[in-house]
Amino acid sequence: MPGGDQEIIKRQKTAVQVATNVTVQKHHVSRDKRGQVLGNIRGFRGCTVWFTGLSGAGKTSISFELEAYLVARGVPAYGLDGDNIRTGLNRNLGFSKEDREENIRRVAEVARLFADSGVVALCSFVSPFAQDREMARKIHRENDLPFFEVFVDTPLNVCEQRDVKGLYKKAREGSIKGFTGVDQAYEKPECPDLVLKTVNPTVEESCLQVVQLLEENGIIPVNIRQNDTVVELFVPENRVSSAIEEAAHLASLAISTVDLQWVQVLAEGWA
Repeated sequence: MPGGDQEIIKRQKTAVQVATNVTVQKHHVSRDKRGQVLGNIRGFRGCTVWFTGLSGAGKTSISFELEAYLVARGVPAYGLDGDNIRTGLNRNLGFSKEDREENIRRVAEVARLFADSGVVALCSFVSPFAQDREMARKIHRENDLPFFEVFVDTPLNVCEQRDVKGLYKKAREGSIKGFTGVDQAYEKPECPDLVLKTVNPTVEESCLQVVQLLEENGIIPVNIRQNDTVVELFVPENRVSSAIEEAAHLASLAISTVDLQWVQVLAEGWA
């Protein structure tokens, strides 16, 4: 047996530290709803979207919003949240570097199973170490399953201002040790598949950026948006530059401000 596998098994047997400061996160989609939509859209949609970033960055909020969005349109999806996993599968793991590595390994294997079953697995984990995230990607790559790393890039000061779980306060007071962003470094992704800035965009806007990523990679059909009751007209932050460049090459017409306002009225269906 390879040395790396022996080391993992050894950690599994000895990892008995109990995780604390963990809050159960409630899904937006019921099991009844999942049962109604599973397999509504033909074709294999299995993949894993891995949200990484600091605590409070918005990973779970975006992941659960995306989960609800996809399920409502007949695409089976399931959100694997860091806190939820630590109350069950990984409740025997703490927050040492070794335990965090094992935490991510287990989650990556679970996500692979979801993806292999045709479900879009949405993983929300701080996953501060680049090596661990690459391991998760490798697990999927070796099984020919799409894997998308999404970096939820929210500044530390913003995450600390949000501090919805009160964890940064505890870390600053010294009651939590090894907390990412305070006394443990976060290794930013060098080449993520998508970067989400969450200071100004809403959760819904960030969600649609991930939807676009999945559309561009053929995971979900573009036409699932046709049934949306409201079509957003904003340009996602990550596409502003390309939209401006594209606009420079389009046919143009000089109109007044009033004319422009009427165009907006017509476009949004107010008239």
